[in-house]
Amino acid sequence: MSLRTRILSLTVGATTVLLVLFAVPLWVLEQRSASRDIEQSAIDTARGVADYLSAAGDSDDLKAYVERVNAREEVAPVAVLTPDGTTYGPQLPGADEQKSSSHGDGDGDRDSDSDGDKDGPFLRQTAADIDHVTGGRLVRVDVRTAGGPTVVMAFASDARIRSTVVTRLLPLSAAAGLLLLLVGAAAELVARRLVRDLDRTADLADTIAAGDAVARVPEVGPSEVRRVAHALNGLAGRIDELLAAERETVADLSHRLRTPLTALRLDVESLPEGESRGELEDHVATLERTLTAVIHEARRSEREGARVGCAPGPVVAGSVDYWQPLIEDQDRPMQVAITPDLPEVHCSADDLRAAIDALVENCIAHTPDHTPIAVRAAVSDDDPDLVVVEIRDRGPGFGSDAVRRGRSDRGSTGLGLDIARRCARASGGDLLVFREEDDGADHGADDGTAAEAEQGVWTVVRLELGLA
Repeated sequence: MSLRTRILSLTVGATTVLLVLFAVPLWVLEQRSASRDIEQSAIDTARGVADYLSAAGDSDDLKAYVERVNAREEVAPVAVLTPDGTTYGPQLPGADEQKSSSHGDGDGDRDSDSDGDKDGPFLRQTAADIDHVTGGRLVRVDVRTAGGPTVVMAFASDARIRSTVVTRLLPLSAAAGLLLLLVGAAAELVARRLVRDLDRTADLADTIAAGDAVARVPEVGPSEVRRVAHALNGLAGRIDELLAAERETVADLSHRLRTPLTALRLDVESLPEGESRGELEDHVATLERTLTAVIHEARRSEREGARVGCAPGPVVAGSVDYWQPLIEDQDRPMQVAITPDLPEVHCSADDLRAAIDALVENCIAHTPDHTPIAVRAAVSDDDPDLVVVEIRDRGPGFGSDAVRRGRSDRGSTGLGLDIARRCARASGGDLLVFREEDDGADHGADDGTAAEAEQGVWTVVRLELGLA
C-alpha cells in the first residue's frame, strides 16, 4: 500500500468512525423524539374529535366528520365507538378490547367518577389513556354525550415513527456523506503534496544512483522531507569525492610505476641479443600495456561521464569494416544484418567496440579459412529493452566454460570472451553461447546483395546489451 493510500485510508477511516459514534446516540434521540411527537399527535387528534363530540348536539354528521379527519395528512387514524356499539372510522389494532370494555358502562355511571381520574361529574371527557398494542400505541379518550359514553381512539403506529426518524435523519446522512467527501478530498490534497515531494526526492535519488553526479535533490517541502533531501545530497557529494579520490589514487600509482618500468625497459634493452632478451621485452611490453589500460580506465568518467551510452549500429558496422579485409583475404563468406536506428545501449562505444572486435577475432583465429561468419544487430524479440549483437561462425564450437576468464578449450587465454561478457553485464545484459541449426534464410550481406546461407550449424555468441 502506498503512502498516499495509507494517508487517505487513515483520514477517511477516522472520520467514518467519528460519524458512526455520533450517529448512534443521534439515532436514539431521534427515535425517542419521533415517538413522543407521533404519540402527542395522536393525543391531539383524539382530543379534537372528543371536543367535537362534546360540542355537537347530535351525531348525525359524526361519520362524515370522522372521514374528514382521517383524510387529512400527517394525522393519526381515528375511530369513534358510540354507546350503541357502532364504530366510525377504520378498524384500529386493539379496538376490539376497547369495545368490550366500553359496553360495561351504563348511563347510571355518567355522573360518577368510577375510573379514578378525578375528572368529576362536570367534565365531559376524560384524560387520554395510552395502551401499547400490536404495531404501536392506542390512545383512548372517553366522552360523555347525550346518548351515553362514547370512546374516541387514535392510533400512533410504529411504522410512522420509523418513517419520521428516516425523514429527519436523511438530511443529516447527506451532510455526513458530504463531510466525508470533503475530508477525503482534503486528505487527497495533503497526501499529494506530501507524496509529490517524496516522489521527486526518490526520482532524483534514482538519477544519482544511476550515475548522474550532477543531479541533486531540491530541499523543499516539509521539514522531514528537507532533511532527507539534505542528507541525500550530502551522501551523493561524499560518494563523488570518494570515487574521484579512488580514481586519482589509481592513476597516480600507475604513473609512479612508469618510472621503474622505464628503467626496467632500459635494462632489458642493454642486454645482449638472445632468446631471454626477447621474452623480457615481451613481458615489459605487456606490463606497459596493462598500466596504460589501468590509467585509461581510471580516467573513464572524466572522458565519458558517469552515465555512458552509444548507438550500437555504427559501432558494429565500424568493427565489421575493420575486419573486412582480413576476412576477404581468408575467403570467408560474410553476412551482416544491422537493424537501422537501433536505440542507445548502456555502454561506451570503446567498450562495445572492444567486445565485438574480441568476438570477431575469436572467429577468425579459431576457425579454418573459408569458414562463414555472420554478424547481426537488432532489438531482442523477447525483451524490447535489450539490443542483441550476435557473432556467428560455422566452426566446431566451444564449451560454456570458455566464457570465464582464463578458460579456453582452444589454447587461448579466454580474455576475449571475458571482455565481451563484462561489457554485456555492465550494461544490464548478458553473454550467451550456444549452437543453432541454420534455417537457410537469407540474412543479407554487407554489400547489400542477397546471399544464401550455407546449410549447417552455427556457433552463436550473443551479446545482450541493456538500453541506456
